[in-house]
Amino acid sequence: MSSTKNTAIHFNGSPSGINMKLPTNGLNSPILNKSNLGSQNESSEHESGNHEHSNEQDTLLHNTSSTFSRMLHPSNNGILSNKYLQLASSAAQRYYHNYISDKLSMVPNDKTTSNNIIGWYFYLFSSEPFIVSVVSTYMPILLESYARSNAVLLTDHFIPCPKNGNEKCVLGLFDDRIYIDTSSYALYTFSTSVLFQIVTVISISGLVDVFDVTIRFKKIVLILFGIIGSLSTIAISFSKSADFYLLAVLSIITNCCYGVINVVGNSLLPVIVTSFYRNQPYEDDGNFSPLLYTNEEFTNIVSGRGSSIGYLSALIVQIFCIFIISKVAGNTLDADDNTYAMKLAVFFVGVWWFIWQLPMLWFLKDYTHENEELPTAKPLTLRALAHYTKKSWSSLYDAFKHASLLKDVVIFLIGWFIISDSITTINSTAMLFSKTELSMTTINLVVVSILTLIFAIFGAFVVPQFITTKLGKKSNQSMIYTIIWASFIPLYGLSGFWFTNFGLKHKIEMYFLAVWYGISMGALNAISRSIFSLIVPPGKESTFFSLFSITDKGSSIVGPTLVGLLTDKTHDIRYSFYLLFALLLISLPFFFVLDVDRGKKEAVSLSYMIQEDMENEEQDFAE
Repeated sequence: MSSTKNTAIHFNGSPSGINMKLPTNGLNSPILNKSNLGSQNESSEHESGNHEHSNEQDTLLHNTSSTFSRMLHPSNNGILSNKYLQLASSAAQRYYHNYISDKLSMVPNDKTTSNNIIGWYFYLFSSEPFIVSVVSTYMPILLESYARSNAVLLTDHFIPCPKNGNEKCVLGLFDDRIYIDTSSYALYTFSTSVLFQIVTVISISGLVDVFDVTIRFKKIVLILFGIIGSLSTIAISFSKSADFYLLAVLSIITNCCYGVINVVGNSLLPVIVTSFYRNQPYEDDGNFSPLLYTNEEFTNIVSGRGSSIGYLSALIVQIFCIFIISKVAGNTLDADDNTYAMKLAVFFVGVWWFIWQLPMLWFLKDYTHENEELPTAKPLTLRALAHYTKKSWSSLYDAFKHASLLKDVVIFLIGWFIISDSITTINSTAMLFSKTELSMTTINLVVVSILTLIFAIFGAFVVPQFITTKLGKKSNQSMIYTIIWASFIPLYGLSGFWFTNFGLKHKIEMYFLAVWYGISMGALNAISRSIFSLIVPPGKESTFFSLFSITDKGSSIVGPTLVGLLTDKTHDIRYSFYLLFALLLISLPFFFVLDVDRGKKEAVSLSYMIQEDMENEEQDFAE
């Protein structure tokens, strides 16, 4: 039996002492080269082992889900004991060891690519808890709580809003010139942060696409914005309830930093995969060594595993956060206690982000042949910074112009704009609905988030890897199935208008929808990233992923703003489910007509034209 070399990662202080190992090399991982596949009998045994492995995966997921079901059982009185926290942590640990860790290193005979893939996983492992925990769980509730602490009653603007209770309140802005619903404040802040995020992402894209295209430079950008983002996240925990404007500013800064990291990090995947295939050894007949996976399958698998690792990281962080909140606030409805507990949780997320981004410094490296050295890093002068920032915006125009020549890129971006708008807004709307309409405590909301994460891991693995690879379904078909699945969520919320006993009338229903939403979110994130990475022109990954981010995040300006306007008008956030359901249905036709194979061919053809234009412009700049 072959041994596997591991790098140990210890999570000290957890209830169960989680100890994960990331394989950096080893022959127990899936091998890409067909010559290493062995005999027919070995292949059959491998398939049988995969079947048993799949059953074990389902069992582990079931055990983790059952743990949280016991947490919610009435006999537990809503109190989370150390026993259940230990069970949840242990289940996450076993799931990681038995299903993920043995598959991290997909190319054991290529150390550079193996390390780059693991380094790319660290990008997700470090930053995903921020978007899942802070942006999706704590920030909407903190913004609403801060707004409520400074608000007045809807019916009488001279009476302060009670901190505890479900009274309808409004927040006065700009010396009380305008009043908005306290729930709308969180939605408007998120929309504003996305607008600033888009501007920042566009300005940075030219640097990583043109100024310095190496993995080394992308790594520097990831670490720099990671440090700023993580420290700003930590600063949130020191704000006070009267600082509702400051909280909004910090929310904008952290979201901008995450946006840059997300775009640059996602643009690394096609670079890593392309470098691996480009540097495959030749056989005696002059042809490339045969590979087990095609480029598309390899990208899908790495993307799916990356999404799952990101969600697993967020799950671990949420387990720690629920332990913190249960110790500080318990199951109380007191606003001050819950706010303080959430700020401690946000502090922990910021520290996590800061620490776990550092391994990228060692893992991410450019592909070089023996005795070959990388070019000397270019000095980033003010002149170069100004030039390439301007270049970023002109590149955006070029990207839109080039994208308009790529039929399937246009189809994908329009469809993704709509589906991303709905899926993202479902999360923030559900969190605010849970707090304001169902009176769920902070612990209740964190449990909702954890259930979402558990099944997002399941969705990210099963849909892109099992459905597209094992069942032979195309990526766009998987998107269609997942969108139809996700449309049940707003439809169920709307049923509350027609029925009195169900339709998001009780807390337990929100837990059920968290499972449903998690599967949808995990699958959509993994599939969308892999589809787009396949149809972008080689060499313009960051610029086109900026388009992807603009589409993804730009839609997040529209959805929350519309929901905020609906809430300000009706003061009933349930009406937003009409909008969300309609958006999901509208997105379906775009993915019916999407053709990934045609898109790949168009992207390769266009890349030659783009490269020629870039060389001419660089020559003019040098002169």
